[in-house]
Order: sequence, then C-alpha cells, then structure tokens
Amino acid sequence: MVTTSTVLERKEPGARGRIFHGRALNAVLVLAGVAGILSLSFFLYFFIQGMTNLYGDGVAHVNIARKVVDSLDESLWRRYIQIGSPWLPLQTFLMLPLVTNDRLWRTGAAGSIVSMISFVIIGLSLYLFSKRFYEKADGRWKQALPILSFAILTLNPSVLYMQSTPMTELVFMAALMTAVYLLQRWFSEQTTSRLVAAAVGMTVATLSRYEAWPVAALSVLVVCLNSRGDVSVRLKNSVLFATLAGAGAIYWLWHNWAIYGNALEFLTGPNSARGISLQNRATLGWSKIFVGNAPLDVLAITVAVAVCAGPLVLLLGASGFLKWLISERRSLLDNSPALLLLAPFFFHVFSVYRGEIQVFPLSAFGLHNVRYGLPHLLAVAVFAPASVLIFKGRACRWAMASVCLLIATQYAYQFSEGLSQLAVYQEGYRNGVNSGAARERARVAAILTANPPEPLVLMHTGALGPLVSTSGLRFSQVIHEGTTRWHQLADEIPSDVKTVIITEGDPLNLRLRDNPSLARNLTSNFQKRFEVGPIRVFSRERN
Repeated sequence: MVTTSTVLERKEPGARGRIFHGRALNAVLVLAGVAGILSLSFFLYFFIQGMTNLYGDGVAHVNIARKVVDSLDESLWRRYIQIGSPWLPLQTFLMLPLVTNDRLWRTGAAGSIVSMISFVIIGLSLYLFSKRFYEKADGRWKQALPILSFAILTLNPSVLYMQSTPMTELVFMAALMTAVYLLQRWFSEQTTSRLVAAAVGMTVATLSRYEAWPVAALSVLVVCLNSRGDVSVRLKNSVLFATLAGAGAIYWLWHNWAIYGNALEFLTGPNSARGISLQNRATLGWSKIFVGNAPLDVLAITVAVAVCAGPLVLLLGASGFLKWLISERRSLLDNSPALLLLAPFFFHVFSVYRGEIQVFPLSAFGLHNVRYGLPHLLAVAVFAPASVLIFKGRACRWAMASVCLLIATQYAYQFSEGLSQLAVYQEGYRNGVNSGAARERARVAAILTANPPEPLVLMHTGALGPLVSTSGLRFSQVIHEGTTRWHQLADEIPSDVKTVIITEGDPLNLRLRDNPSLARNLTSNFQKRFEVGPIRVFSRERN
C-alpha cells in the first residue's frame, strides 16, 4: 500500500533538487551581477582618467580588427589576411562588430568591451569550477570557499585594470577557465556531449593565446586517464577530444602557411616573439642572463605572479596547493583539471629559458611583460581557499577569517598605493606613453590632427600604426603592408598618393634606401612637410 507519506518521501528528493538548483542559479546570477558592476565601474574610472588604451600591443590589437573591416581591398581574402601573425585571432574575431564604430575603435573601447565580458565569464566559470573542486568540503565551507575563489580574482586590482584594456590576457583567462570547468564537468557525467563541449572550449582557448596549447595537449592525457571503461572507450574518447581540441592549432598552422608559405611563421617569423626578441637584443641586453638559467627563470615568473596577484595572496595559493596535494595525493586524477591551470606557468618559464620572451617584473629597473603573471591568478584563486582547510573544527573558522583578512589587507594596500601605481598600468604607461618613440608619435599625431594629411597616404603601419587611429585617418585611406597596392610598389610612388610617412628603420624606409629610383621619385615629387625625431612626413608638390 502506498501511503501519503511514502509519496511525499518519493517526491522530496526531486523537490530538494529543484530548490538546490534554484539556489545555485540565483547564486550565479548574483555573482554575474556583482562581476558586471565591478567591471563597468572600474572601466568607467580608468576610461575617464585616460588609462585604458596605453599598451602599444592593445592599440595594435584594435587596429588589426579595424583593418579587416576598413580596407582598401574589397576581397574577403585580402580582408582576412589582415589578421596576420603571430597574434592568435580570437580577440580579433570578437572585436569585429565593435571596431566598425569609430569612437570604439579610436579609443580602444572595442577591445575593452571584449575584456570586460571576459571578466564576467572568468568570475562565473571560476566559481562553478570551485564549487565542484570543493564539493567534498564540510558544511558551510562547501559554499563559502567557491565564493572566496570568486572574490580573490574579481577584486584583484591588476585584474580590474587589465579588464579595462584591449589586451588579450582576460580573453585567454576566460577561455582557459571555461574549458577547464567544462572538462571537470565531464568528469562527473561522462557523456559524449559534455566531452565535445569541453573539447570545443579547449580549442577556443588555443585561439586566444599560445599558453593554452600545452594545456590542450595535457588535457588529452587527462581525458585518456580518466575515461571510464575499457581500452576502446579510452581510445575513442581520447581521439574525439584530441581531434576537436587540436582543431584550433591546426587551423592556425594552415593560416600561417596560406598567408606566408610557412606554417610556423608565428614561431619563427620576424614578427614572432622569437623574432622580436632577436631585434631587441640591443635594448634588452639584460635578458641574456635569463636564457638557459632555469632557477632564475622560475624566480622571474614567480615574482611576476606575486606582483600581479599580491605576495600574500600568492602565499595563500601556494599553501592551499600543498594542502590539497597532500590530502588528495591518492586521488589526484579526480581533480586533475585543476592541475592544468599550472601548465601556463611552466610554459612561461620554458619560453624565458629559451629566450623567446622576456619578463622583468621589478619596477625600480623597468617593467617588461609583467602582465604575463596575470593568468596564473586562476590557479592561485582556485587553490588559495584550500589553505583554510589546513585547520579543523573551530580553528577552521578562525582560519577563514584570517585568510579573508590577509586578502583584504593585500588588496587594500594595492588600492591605497593608487591604481596608477599598479605594475600592469606602469608597464603600459612607461612603454606605450612615456617612451621616447611614443612621445614622438604623439607629437606627429597632434600635428596631423590639426593639419589633416591629404589621402591617399603611403606608410608602413607597424611602428606607425597608432598614427592612424590617433590622427583622424582611416585604414581605407592608407596604402600599408596589408594592402595589394603595397606589394605592387616598384620604382614609382602611385600618382594618387598625396602623403608619405616614414620612420627610420621601418620597411618603407629600407625600401627607399635599397631602391634609388623609388627614392628619387620621392624627392622629385614630394616635399618634406615636417619631421619629429626619426619620423618624416612628406606631401606631394602641387603642379
């Protein structure tokens, strides 16, 4: 006989499940709102202060997207190849609808909006991942620790600044954290649809920054080792995941081969990290001490993480990681996706060891790529709350209060120093605004704004690219290295070109030096309008 109480007992789990999922959804919505308010508030503050578009790389990112939509060439292929190499294309694709607006492009806000959306995605994916990561914790800590992870990341001053800029760090962090969360989600229910979602998330991450490539490779091993079933099931899952997760890298190899005839152009070409490193050896001579010096390289990246995360927060992350490693040593595979968040650290160490990137995070001697420490805050935010679990019983409650106090103290100190003193801001300001080359470009842009150059303009938009967005020009008015007409340039400057802008050592300057006929054509038909440092602006003489 089925009684009323029996029916209620049978319905109760479902009711509780609905209540639980409803509360979980409400928590996600609340956190999304908090992240959105933080993002918009700090963007507006930095934007009003003129602090959002200082990085030269950030200006270049937005300009690349603008070149795709604002081109002298009408063909889709010519527009597509503006993406170029070596920067991966995810951020460019995401900015395309935004850079069509002149103000969003010229101010860099098109890239900032993408970073701001990424900031919200990071916060939510980190929270959802941490909920699964700490699901074995006791009582209230099961709910509190994921929120602490969320707070560590979303209240970090360096993150709040970088999410206001058109840089790629936040896009990468969002893609990586989402991919790792989707992979952890597949662990609990190993369906094909969840595996496909995780693989697609991983291939999106590989199109954001190269730090995701070793993560994608290691994630194939994680899938293989954690697949439930016999050898055939493991093989099937591994092949499916590897095929989808590797699609992004394969596409990028094709992209480089199709445009440059070299699939590894992004790695070995003149504009690659390695190529830039070789070009900058004269000014970055100090970087030689890091090449082949593994202990020093580990120290450099660790200091960069400490600068971005805060040394106290980094210590909490390290202690939490050790606690987790010891307590979960017999079941590391169950949470192996969390270990994937550590892979970018070793990728950066290896890159510095090889001399392919330079990282110098000490403000007193100059800042170079200190922002590379920022993505490692994901691992810090995941593991730091575990430091609370070192203690038991009532001591755990005191530990939670102490951890929150340490984090608040660290962030309060960074805020009290002034947001303009953040290393990630100072890096952009010193190298993108206050350097000699940047000041010279700003002076040229001011002159061109007051006295607009007559198009068409012939110029190489590598070092001089910022002049286009800051002087009122458009890329559709410029014959630059991404256009067909640039490559058709022979012994004469086209008759419809009215202005030529050259800077010492750029490809146009070198072409004029190596081609006397072209140089004579310039001197015969153009007169120097003005000169600022190494930058010279010529106007066509009127007949």
